[in-house]
Amino acid sequence: MVRVLAAARVAAGNPEMPTVEQFDVTYANLHDCDPATDIAIVEKDGEMVAYTRTSFEDLGTGVRDLVVFTPILPGHADRTVFDALVAADEKHLRPAAEGETRFRAYASHPGPDAPAVGQSAWLEAAGYTATEWSAVLVRPHLDDIPERTLPEGVELRPVTEDQVRQILDAHFEAFRGEWDFREPLEEDYAELIDRPDRDVSLWRVAWAGDTVVGQVKTFINAEENAERGYLRGYTEYISTHAEWRNRGIAGALLAMSLEELRRRGMTEASLGVDTNNPGGAFQLYTSLGFELRAYEVVYTKPVA
Repeated sequence: MVRVLAAARVAAGNPEMPTVEQFDVTYANLHDCDPATDIAIVEKDGEMVAYTRTSFEDLGTGVRDLVVFTPILPGHADRTVFDALVAADEKHLRPAAEGETRFRAYASHPGPDAPAVGQSAWLEAAGYTATEWSAVLVRPHLDDIPERTLPEGVELRPVTEDQVRQILDAHFEAFRGEWDFREPLEEDYAELIDRPDRDVSLWRVAWAGDTVVGQVKTFINAEENAERGYLRGYTEYISTHAEWRNRGIAGALLAMSLEELRRRGMTEASLGVDTNNPGGAFQLYTSLGFELRAYEVVYTKPVA
């Protein structure tokens, strides 16, 4: 499954490589998904070529999303296979419909001004509509990192393990009101705390008194770097307290994170971002030297 997902991501323009250890953590903390009944493996001549994982999420808006997730090895990702998997997943998920319910699926896309191709086109033909856009960004070097400073009254503090829960609470709360917000579960905390690549010495967290006002939870995937032959860090899980936005906190923390990656011997950085983020995150990251590499779309379809 790791091999299938890694190949599917590369084909979509997102090279972030999953690992077996990450899968162990993710699958130990699944919710609204029973691996015994909600995951299917697709084989050809004894080789795994795809898998599906179905689940549902109850969003803060009162909408329930039935999630269709179908990574396929690129050489086998033809329309016949894809359509069959999506149709089977929809049939499997339909009994979980409750109230206002949608199917949700994901696909790469050439961009907002380009026609859909491949899986995005196939989803649109099946009645799905693009509702949210995100992007994979890469900073191809760690030279010329701009200097950014935190505003007055805000300070950077080293992270200690006893602070991790409060930091995660602040991160989840910062996304209240976003399209996919839901109240965090214990499994959500456990998945982040138990990540094999979690290294709090890489995190950059800003405080105003006892309040976490901004954070970048950087990590390095050493297995990916060894496999792909580069030295990349991920400046991910970025958030700013709602009352402290537009004061330069995220930009300062991100610049500090890039500096730390350079000190650790990394030569590039990557992150993912919602391009329709109301806080202008996409524009902030590109102003800091990140370059667009690929788009991903969230597709939804009402459950009839």
